[in-house]
Amino acid sequence: MGFFNMEILKVVFVIIGTLIGAGFASGQEIYLFFFSFGLKGIFGIAVSSILIGIIIYKTFKIIKRNDMKNYKEFLDCLIKNEKIKEIVNIVVNVFILASFYIMIAGFGAYLEQEFNFNSIIGSSILALICLILFKTNVKGFVKINEILIPILIFTIVFIRWNKYKKYTL
Repeated sequence: MGFFNMEILKVVFVIIGTLIGAGFASGQEIYLFFFSFGLKGIFGIAVSSILIGIIIYKTFKIIKRNDMKNYKEFLDCLIKNEKIKEIVNIVVNVFILASFYIMIAGFGAYLEQEFNFNSIIGSSILALICLILFKTNVKGFVKINEILIPILIFTIVFIRWNKYKKYTL
């Protein structure tokens, strides 16, 4: 199987893209938030990372054990009460929709701030790109993460390496 199994890397890229790719908080914002609490903040980073890891691991374990193919099967396995399942589904969908609108508005605002580009046009461009991506089903989402996340990782490492070299020379 090996460390560089492409199917595992696809899942890793989607997880990374989901956790940091939407850009709701930049690395600098996360850094300032956690480190403003000193040692407690570093402990918070560790606890958050461990919890996310455990949740992802347990989720994949449930999915694999029950050979699940979609979200509905996962929800059916976790929640037996139909009314609660319906409420959870509504809450999840509201959060997804709100996150989508926030992401689009943020993209438009970023383009306006950095490039003096009309925010409505910028938001519309991202909405159109997302519509095209969503029409491709999960494969399109995975493919975009396969492309963008390695670029993101490389860029972050490159920037940090250059910053490190600047301060050590």
